[in-house]
Amino acid sequence: MSWQNQVKTIAVAIAVLSGLFMALNLGIGEAVQVVLDPNDPANPLDPNTTAVFGGQVDFVDRIAVLGVFTTILGAAGLGILRTSSGNPPFINTLIRYMPVIVGLVAFTAFSTEVFEVIQGDRVWGDYDDATNSYILFLASSMVAGLVSLLKK
Repeated sequence: MSWQNQVKTIAVAIAVLSGLFMALNLGIGEAVQVVLDPNDPANPLDPNTTAVFGGQVDFVDRIAVLGVFTTILGAAGLGILRTSSGNPPFINTLIRYMPVIVGLVAFTAFSTEVFEVIQGDRVWGDYDDATNSYILFLASSMVAGLVSLLKK
């Protein structure tokens, strides 16, 4: 196994674990609500959930949490989502390139937090578990996505 494959495998494993921890910490229903409609007045998000996202859930957070679910349910996680000839092409593309997509989102929207993790400068005790696992998911997804791009 090449070093790129080893780094990608480890980064994806960390992404699966941290994403799962984040979703369970928030609550599966609450995490799904973040993706579907965080501003639904009939089903408002818990204040602790919005605190994880800096007080407000924006579009980028929704894409990242969708990435959490596809990573957890994908081949590296529970193996429920797989590429298949029976899937619409969009689903196969989404499954195949999700580490790259989330990695680009992490790089563009969360670069400060992600590079704190990569450089070892993050002060983990300053944040709650859900926030830390969210940022760890983004950082490991960025590493996995970057390595995926480098080895092609």
